[in-house]
Amino acid sequence: MKIALGQMNVLAGQMSQNVNKMLDMIEKAKREQADLIIFPELCVTGYLLADKWMDQSFVETALSYNDILKKASKDIGIIWGNVATFKDIPGRDGRHVRCNTAYFAYNDEWVKKENDLLDGRYIKCLNPDYRIFDDSRYFLSALELSKRMKLNDADFTSPFLFKKDEKLYRIGLEICEDLWSQDYQFDPTSQYLNQHVDLIVNISSSPWTRNKEKGREKQILRYAKDHFVPFVYVNAVGMQNNSKTVCVFDGDSSIYNSKGNRISSCNDAFHEECKVIDLNASSLADTCQNKLTQALITAIREFDQQVFQSRFKWIIGLSGGLDSSVNAALLTLSLGKERIIGLNMATRYNSSATIDNAHKLSNALGIECRDGIIQKLVEEQIECLKQYTQKEISEFAIENIQARIRGSILSAISQIENGVIINNGNKIEGALGYATLYGDTIGCLAPLQDVTKVELFDIARSINQMMNQEVIPYNLLPEIENNHIKWITPPSAELKNNQLDPMQWFYHDQIIQILTEYPGYGIEKLMQQYLDKSIYDTELGKWIRYYGLDDPHKFIEDLEWVLQKFQSGVFKRLQTPPIVMVSRGCFGSDFRENQVNYQKSNAYLSLKEAILSHENQ
Repeated sequence: MKIALGQMNVLAGQMSQNVNKMLDMIEKAKREQADLIIFPELCVTGYLLADKWMDQSFVETALSYNDILKKASKDIGIIWGNVATFKDIPGRDGRHVRCNTAYFAYNDEWVKKENDLLDGRYIKCLNPDYRIFDDSRYFLSALELSKRMKLNDADFTSPFLFKKDEKLYRIGLEICEDLWSQDYQFDPTSQYLNQHVDLIVNISSSPWTRNKEKGREKQILRYAKDHFVPFVYVNAVGMQNNSKTVCVFDGDSSIYNSKGNRISSCNDAFHEECKVIDLNASSLADTCQNKLTQALITAIREFDQQVFQSRFKWIIGLSGGLDSSVNAALLTLSLGKERIIGLNMATRYNSSATIDNAHKLSNALGIECRDGIIQKLVEEQIECLKQYTQKEISEFAIENIQARIRGSILSAISQIENGVIINNGNKIEGALGYATLYGDTIGCLAPLQDVTKVELFDIARSINQMMNQEVIPYNLLPEIENNHIKWITPPSAELKNNQLDPMQWFYHDQIIQILTEYPGYGIEKLMQQYLDKSIYDTELGKWIRYYGLDDPHKFIEDLEWVLQKFQSGVFKRLQTPPIVMVSRGCFGSDFRENQVNYQKSNAYLSLKEAILSHENQ
């Protein structure tokens, strides 16, 4: 059998564009004599639509496209994702029942199932309700539907009977989370394997985060030890968002043989591709290099096209520091140099080195950089404030004044130039509240807010490699020699004399990742590892020694500084722009926070006492 993998850029809410794209891919697959073409989950509508799913008119429009795709199935089987409704079955709240559904048509007919239940349709069994996913808010799962229809759960995993050229294929069809079943009480994949199907197809809209591709293969290999069968996985590419979180999809659509070995694949570089593959042939795509960098480029490009229709200029504050330098390079790689305006807004605290960096960067990228001095505005605002308060204006207040003036200028220029602002903040700054509201926190998109400083070092090097020149100044990147960090231009906000960022780089980066990516891990486990010294067998142990935190008092003091800053910064994070998600713990609708006073657990207090009791040992 020849199978076409329809790895498409699914545009959320743009149904006519999506279906036209599918029709083009179907024609290509027919020309290459494919027997079957497979598209991603909810490819007609898009997946991340939030409460748009509550709009019944939208849902009815989505359903109308099923007839178009069914008619296109002459001489080729088509599997695609769309919504289904069941008006005669009561929902949880009295509304229409909606289900995340895979459709299967051939020769303008719905492909029958072995048990004749819902021919041509497979209802997703497992609805994820964690991280960014709220599937049960919008969809009824097959397991819930079976109860309302007084059926058995397994009834919904009956194989499809696809007959092509006198050969009958028994195909098990599932949707995304159905493969990630180890924490559920029902396992769709095992149900199909127990029925000895010829092929399993999984259609997905699986957002990419670091190492996600390894996680997918791990799920598949769980089954390959036993009586596995060929497995086809088709994923979307592009960008979708649920307001506060911007997700990218990497593709990586693949076919695995009965031993769990990948034998064929599309690209995993976030690019659309329709690839026809013979099940007996081998055709592996090259693995994407610098995948994190490519994910950010994809997010910016797709956000610009889908949200703004590529109409506006992008305004960026160019300080000459690492974050703004990386962001400017990503913008250029995403959109080209013509639509980018950089503003260097110096005060008396900005060094000649960083100003020079901003000029070198803009020259290397070919983008416009406008220079200006905001010192007069700072001084005049201080004088103005004295009309309203008799209190001394602190150094810290003056730092924030500078940041807010920069935010005000960026906002004004964006209006004058018909542009939008990009936010330069990184994840560690956001986590520790190291950002000024209405200054550093403005913008329409925050590409780096889920990227640690250490990851920015790697991205900077990858950009220089991609562009074959020193675009990001190397003086911003640390060198590690004999376990010592050597800086030429150490990170600084440059808001006062001789200011350096207070973070313990490499160490705090990992602490923040632990707090956000593994909230179930808990800071208490880290403290236990410190207490029993097993932490010194990890990468963290090296940095604990480097920063002198092997002194128990200093360790606790630093840890409590991080925890206090982390919790007190929640109100700022709630007001930041949408963030591009690249980790398992992105602020926003992935890692969800509330504004509460932080209370240390009993375990924390006991471990703290135990650690400090070892101070003099």
